[in-house]
Amino acid sequence: MAILCVLCAAAPNASRANFVPPPSSLTETDVDTIVLQAIHEASARGKPATIAVVDRVGNVLTVTQMTGAPTAATVTSGRSVDITMLGVAQNGLEGLAVPTTMAAIAKAITGAYLSSNGNAFSTRTANQIIQEHFNPGVNDTPAGPLFGVQFSQLPCSDFNTGEARGRGQTNAGPHRSPLGFSADSGGLPIYKNGILAGGIGIMTKNTYSGDLDIFDVDHDDDEIIAIAGVTGFEAPSNITGPNISVGGITLRYTDATTANLAAAPAAIGSYAPMAVRGFFPGAAAGHLAIPGLSYGDPASGVTADGTLGPVLYPGVEAFVFTDGKGNVLYQPQTGLVPGGGVAITAAEAQQLMTSALGVAFRARAQIRQPFNSHMEVTVTVVDVDGNVLAQARTPDAPIFGADVSRQKARTSAFFSRPDAAATISAIQAPASTDTGTFADYITRSQSLIGPTAFADGIAWSEVAIGNVARPFYPDGIDGNPPGSLSLPFGTRWSVFSVGLQTDLIIGDVLRAVLLGERPKSGCAHSGFNLAVHSAAGPAELPLVSGGKTQLANGLQIFSGSVPIYRGNTLVGGIGVSGDGIQQDSLVAFLGLQNGPPSLTNAPSAIRADQLTPGGVRLRYINCPFAPFLDSTEQNPC
Repeated sequence: MAILCVLCAAAPNASRANFVPPPSSLTETDVDTIVLQAIHEASARGKPATIAVVDRVGNVLTVTQMTGAPTAATVTSGRSVDITMLGVAQNGLEGLAVPTTMAAIAKAITGAYLSSNGNAFSTRTANQIIQEHFNPGVNDTPAGPLFGVQFSQLPCSDFNTGEARGRGQTNAGPHRSPLGFSADSGGLPIYKNGILAGGIGIMTKNTYSGDLDIFDVDHDDDEIIAIAGVTGFEAPSNITGPNISVGGITLRYTDATTANLAAAPAAIGSYAPMAVRGFFPGAAAGHLAIPGLSYGDPASGVTADGTLGPVLYPGVEAFVFTDGKGNVLYQPQTGLVPGGGVAITAAEAQQLMTSALGVAFRARAQIRQPFNSHMEVTVTVVDVDGNVLAQARTPDAPIFGADVSRQKARTSAFFSRPDAAATISAIQAPASTDTGTFADYITRSQSLIGPTAFADGIAWSEVAIGNVARPFYPDGIDGNPPGSLSLPFGTRWSVFSVGLQTDLIIGDVLRAVLLGERPKSGCAHSGFNLAVHSAAGPAELPLVSGGKTQLANGLQIFSGSVPIYRGNTLVGGIGVSGDGIQQDSLVAFLGLQNGPPSLTNAPSAIRADQLTPGGVRLRYINCPFAPFLDSTEQNPC
């Protein structure tokens, strides 16, 4: 098979040598030490805790709940959000009581998945980058750069895997999270010998929330107990949030330090592990924890291209996904739609992936140390129905970008379809809109954008979708009404209820939290009746050619994807995630532009940046200034 590899020049060797880390995994003894250190601090503070530890690909290695620890927590954004319709049209997760075991797992997964060997981020970091302003609390500034990422790694995702079948077992990841990503302090990454190995999550409170005021210094019990737990397994100080900036703003990591510990760290005493339905079957008899998997080992679900079978993406240092049983997943394949020989071919998917990864290796990272490192991302290519045609990544990309890149690719393809408006309007499940209907999102979109919005085949990138999916339109201008895919700020919007993105998957999340179930058809299909705790509600999106919905791991609303065309015909989407949002956009746009010549970016005449809703021109692509490590080119897009 001939491979077209344009822009595949490697980044300078000095910047690439750091990013194939040696194998590192948590032993059972390591996990016991981390948990006992956390328990020791929780006891000293008089704050009985629920504690979860995961490995880098999200296997839950143990969960324990101290005597007296809260068993449930109420989800609250701390805003005056209307939840009077809860049970009829859930306002996202607002007001929901969730098991603290699942909240702790979500925190641990967030700490592990947001981090890498070039950046260490925490749930406090997540809180900073998902709110309606960046920085939170600074009026009239755009939304956080990862606005919407909290609704990724979902329990309904067709990408993230479920728990191992038996006690004491692990399986290939990346694994799903009970509640998506967490913005509640108390989740930290775990490093072993300076290499990312997992994450810890702590819950001592009866609320699951975030931090609306990031300018004060919090001495949060959950965070301090997590700091005690990772003593000896801390992130290298040079890669934590304060050493990384986005748009000139440095990121937060923790407000507390070891100076705030109530007791000297000690791994003494004992603990009792507990199973968590749907997420942790429990440790083996006679054991307290499970050893973690080593990222990069084929058993972990992620390994170097060529480890199992032939190299799929020559010329780039790709990593691929596996089933943990010796098989590579998401190998290049031909799309199912459109038919008539128009769909993306396996050869084109392979060439496009190679091209996009080549751009990433040339481009300067935004969220990594050392400075002048190349980007680390995951890339996904889908057809018009969202069927995955190829998915691969660079060696040290944060795990979260794998699921998110798939969300992004599907989102741009879905909204670029001429039947998107009809598909959404047909959903009979309740929504969090003022009318309680999904059709309201389309009615408002056609009022704001134009009478044929999402029904006319306009090409929508993730940047453009994000423009109309914020609680203020234009983005960040306080006092303005919401974008048409969002909800009104001050009454309905919160980070736990952002609009269409949330309404599409809330029933699936409730099923996972309340019943421990995972839908076979992916996100946004089977309904859920909260009042009777059953899958008895009306269906949402229909199943399509691949037996799933078109958004089978959820909708995403921040930058990093574009639709793919063959001439004037929509044939799919490409999504990129793992670095700065402009960097992700660069890889998607240029990966396609410099990929197989038979595939192109959308013709300029039909791109969403030809639209001016409310007199404001939408953006289609945002690329960083002078992005390359091996070139002084300033405006490549």
